Amino acid sequence: MSQMLDYYRGSDSYAEVLRNQSTAIFTPYVNLFKRFVKVNEPVIDVGCGVGTSTLLLRQAGFAAQGSDVSQKFLPTDESDIFCVADFQDAKDIPSNNYAAVGSMNAIEHVQFPQKFLQEMVRVVKPGGHIILMAPNLTSPLVGVRATVDILRKRTPYMGITSWRETIALVFVNIWRCLRAELGVNAFQARAVDLETVIVGNDADAVYWTNATEIRRFLKAEGCEICQFQKQGTSFLAKIVAYLLPGFAGKLCIVARKK
Repeated sequence: MSQMLDYYRGSDSYAEVLRNQSTAIFTPYVNLFKRFVKVNEPVIDVGCGVGTSTLLLRQAGFAAQGSDVSQKFLPTDESDIFCVADFQDAKDIPSNNYAAVGSMNAIEHVQFPQKFLQEMVRVVKPGGHIILMAPNLTSPLVGVRATVDILRKRTPYMGITSWRETIALVFVNIWRCLRAELGVNAFQARAVDLETVIVGNDADAVYWTNATEIRRFLKAEGCEICQFQKQGTSFLAKIVAYLLPGFAGKLCIVARKK
């Protein structure tokens, strides 16, 4: 765990990638808060990076606080809004304190996702919501995307540079999704070589995220699922998200703590 924390806490290039992200990518995330959480309520944005999503939540009327493992990422001019916290063991964050806890594009970078999810459930009030968005890295569509990146000579998704590996990933991920549908909670780790990894594009992802197993885990933690999937960046992706949600390329889960 310390290796990944050291990477994020010391990477100027990763911070620059986060700063250059378009604010438009956070619109679906903020919209979920608008749908499920009352304005002016206290919420915490976990793994907020450079704080863009947190500031957008505040603009939308929420009393949002942002947290990240890296002080280097967080804005220095609004320190009262942001805090350094590792949500695999966020001892300094009080329990039952927020109307909602959210995280976008963070859980795939967490080495102990079960602990991460348990901490998210812990800090939210009974009746409050857990909002998760991330890539669904065990989706067959991830292999398709990585193959297209290679064919179009783009920065390879997840740092996979062999088209044989990307095509194999399509079939491996079909099996992973089927196993999850059959009740297997794998929470499978992914090996990353931090010496050679490209910056961003989920090349540093250490957890093969699976929407079905996360949904099942949250239910076991005493949560009711309010929304499962239904998100996609293309027409085809949205059809898959509605008809075969566990196989969708995007992970989108909203749960309510009982």
